[in-house]
Amino acid sequence: MATETTRRPEENSSNPARLFRNRNFTRLWVGSTTSAAGTAIGSIIMVWLVYSATHSAIAISVLGIVQFLPTLGFGLLAGALIDRLDRRRLMFTCDVARAVTFGGIALYVLLYGVSTISLIAAVFVVATFSTVFRPATNAAIPRILGSGDLADGNGLLQGASTIAQFIGSPVGGLILVVLGAAIGLAINALTFAVSGTMIFLMVIGPGTRTTPKPEGGRSSLLREVGDGLRYIRSKNVLLVITLTAMGANFFLMMCFGFTVVYTTDALHQGATGFSIVVAANTGGFAIGAILPGRLHLDRRPGVWVPISWGFSGLCIIGLAAVHALVPAVLFTIGAGLGISLGNTTWLSGVQREVPDEYMGRFFATDEAGSYAMIPAGLAVGGVLVVLYGIGWTYLFAGVGSLVINLPLVLSSGVRAWGAPRAQPPPEPPLPAG
Repeated sequence: MATETTRRPEENSSNPARLFRNRNFTRLWVGSTTSAAGTAIGSIIMVWLVYSATHSAIAISVLGIVQFLPTLGFGLLAGALIDRLDRRRLMFTCDVARAVTFGGIALYVLLYGVSTISLIAAVFVVATFSTVFRPATNAAIPRILGSGDLADGNGLLQGASTIAQFIGSPVGGLILVVLGAAIGLAINALTFAVSGTMIFLMVIGPGTRTTPKPEGGRSSLLREVGDGLRYIRSKNVLLVITLTAMGANFFLMMCFGFTVVYTTDALHQGATGFSIVVAANTGGFAIGAILPGRLHLDRRPGVWVPISWGFSGLCIIGLAAVHALVPAVLFTIGAGLGISLGNTTWLSGVQREVPDEYMGRFFATDEAGSYAMIPAGLAVGGVLVVLYGIGWTYLFAGVGSLVINLPLVLSSGVRAWGAPRAQPPPEPPLPAG
């Protein structure tokens, strides 16, 4: 395969579309956007198949929980694999495996009908490979883009994926009705094949190590996992931000996990109102993903990350206080914008800060911790909704999202994180003679 430059020189252009002149980034963007849409299509069909076969809410819960189990069980090992192996090949392998799995379950449904156990097993297999794919993608981006392009690149990837998932859900429902479940699952398999093809065509250069290799060659995976955890623990700022993000996910799931309850009980809206609120959330996320690069927030991530996440907490408190659709839509846009703004700024800061040989382990560890908080937030949020109602639950979630940011605001190390370092003054010239 012909070699091409993986990083373009940093440009002063204010147009993020300049990044599409980088063929590697364009291929990654096409693959990520396509597979995000396919994932949304497949998720809708999977949920419908399982519920139509069992008519059991418990079966739906199991289907959701299974998607988190691989990250919780294998996430740390996945990070070590990402830092040990060729990231492009690893991502390509994951896409091939996901395409084959969905293609196989589509064929099974077509020939033999619906089997709940087979569907849940397929979801588990796909989630296992996704546990490797997601942090590998985040770790590969700094090898594709220059430092000054990271914020725009992350924004384009996250914004497009968010919109693709939003569009993919109703498209999945339409495909289910018009073409049938097997065709819908086959289309999902095709989107992973497209993503795999794009990744196969990419050329990603090797990373650079800042630490010596262990004596005698490679160490064991478990030892590399331990090295990654020790690295994160040694970086106090990154550790504080990671723990804060875990806590924030716990509170955020109390809000966004019960949007349908909020729309019905607090806003007294039906399906149309629910769709509008979901669309507002998607729009806020998409806008928030693009803004950091436009406003250069990634130059001071330690300042803007807590501001953005704190703003989302204020918006959730606003949601708890209103009972009309229009202000709820505005607060929903603000909450999505704040979360996405902080996430993109954080992601770009981490990609600049963390050495390449620890990148996969850092993102995998962060994802494992964050995923652990999602079912916990859903469980606690469900209890609070039953006991105190959706308004008080949203208020608790908003206050919690706001307060959890205090360690970031109060830490001088966090506030200084990622700020441009002052250049030392030039030394005076030596006297002549």
